Amino acid sequence: MHEINNITDEISDEIIEFFRHIDTSTIGHLTTDGYIPGISAQTGTARLIGRVMTVSLPKTDGGVLYHALVKSRPGDVIVVSMPEHTNYACWGELRTIAALIKNVAGMITDGCVTDIAALRVLPFPVFATGISPITTCKQDLAGTINAPITLAGQEVLPGSLAIGDEDGLFILSPAKAAEIMQPALEKQKRDAAKRDELLAKLRAG
Repeated sequence: MHEINNITDEISDEIIEFFRHIDTSTIGHLTTDGYIPGISAQTGTARLIGRVMTVSLPKTDGGVLYHALVKSRPGDVIVVSMPEHTNYACWGELRTIAALIKNVAGMITDGCVTDIAALRVLPFPVFATGISPITTCKQDLAGTINAPITLAGQEVLPGSLAIGDEDGLFILSPAKAAEIMQPALEKQKRDAAKRDELLAKLRAG
């Protein structure tokens, strides 16, 4: 029996839009809170940002992902926890196409993905621990949507902000995201000014 919950506290659209132009390396200068180690972009489209929909898979049963895709909203990032079976792929080409139809913003898992050649040409960011030809099966035995999960040792709550790029991945609570907004903006402005200064010196020889 699947457990499907509603999100009670979620990141605002305004904060999502603000962080759309913030790099993870900027966030990493300000905090280690929400950093997700060991999970990286597997696709050509690496820039990811959106609100978290959590999914917990029971063993190697990926059936609940169908229900997650049905329930998903535009801008959601589907975050899948399967810590006991990280060598299994829970996501591939067909689920990516379905997610694109629903305007899902991306996918994250502490397991693997498959159909990597197709995933790398589709305009959809996928973050995972790796690639595998061994896949989950649709048994529809159980599974949970929008409940707290653990990902790479970090607690992840539904409604959080997921932000990823080529440098890594953060999942920030709405409160933490709001706290670092201004420092992140100031940091990127300082870095841009310093970059322009250094490039001018480089061009001058």
